[in-house]
Amino acid sequence: MRYAHRYAYLPADPAWAQAWPQILADARTVIDAVRRAGIVIAGPDGYRRPVLDVLDGVGCNGDATTDLDADPFTLLAPLPTSRAPVASAACRTGRKPYDLAVTAILLRCVQLVPEVFLIDSDGGWDTDWLIGPRGTSGRAVPSARELLGQLFDPAPTASPFRDITELLTRRR
Repeated sequence: MRYAHRYAYLPADPAWAQAWPQILADARTVIDAVRRAGIVIAGPDGYRRPVLDVLDGVGCNGDATTDLDADPFTLLAPLPTSRAPVASAACRTGRKPYDLAVTAILLRCVQLVPEVFLIDSDGGWDTDWLIGPRGTSGRAVPSARELLGQLFDPAPTASPFRDITELLTRRR
């Protein structure tokens, strides 16, 4: 289960706070679309409902009842601080079905606030992020790139992958 996505962002940055309502709404839209494709998206512990809260942030995982969970995916809500801490995380999805929700939300964050949100991945932009996985029902589901194009047109074409240490060293 080494397949992972890494991300870093500035949760106290004004740009993050300004984009937060849209990020939260779009994360909900992504999760709803992934569920319609037949993929179970659970809360961070693999049970119950995903967290999509103005104050508590975003948290989801795959379905622990069918062993389709792995690392939880989380995003912090904006932090009310004058310091500019960098939040960084890795989400090892192991290519389990919930990876589609994780990659689509990561990609949407980069689209909305590229100046404060960076991602990198073990997956290839023109392979894993382009070719849709199989849902638990066995039917094809869209890739993260296709899903974003369907939900928020246009579909991203240029790779957003960057070295996340760039943000870690750019403390404001």
